[in-house]
Amino acid sequence: MKTKGVTLVEGLVAGGLILVVVVPMVLGVLDTRRRARDSTQVSNVRQAQAALEIYRARTASYPENAGALRSDEAELVEAFNYAAEPAGCGANAAVPCREYLLRFVLEGPLGALPGGICTARRTGLSCS
Repeated sequence: MKTKGVTLVEGLVAGGLILVVVVPMVLGVLDTRRRARDSTQVSNVRQAQAALEIYRARTASYPENAGALRSDEAELVEAFNYAAEPAGCGANAAVPCREYLLRFVLEGPLGALPGGICTARRTGLSCS
């Protein structure tokens, strides 16, 4: 006499096979989303750097604060905690701003950047 249905062992094997297929897919999707967020962050930082370089080309100094930029550029630059260096510098000050610092966070490694707390300066990007 044959019974209809699935035994416990067959059910566990089928469930295990499904997990073996689904878990790597979910992890891959989550990693792809993280890399997409980090890529967007780096792209925004590079746009902020471009705005700062355009300002520097016009005035021979970086802005003393983000408010000196166009409103859309200022919002972008302010989002990265803009700081001009040395302190007290500015286009109308005796000392021009020769450097800037933008801060941002990457959730994981992205290209040559290891992730974590990162900074952008005139010379490039770095993470610690």
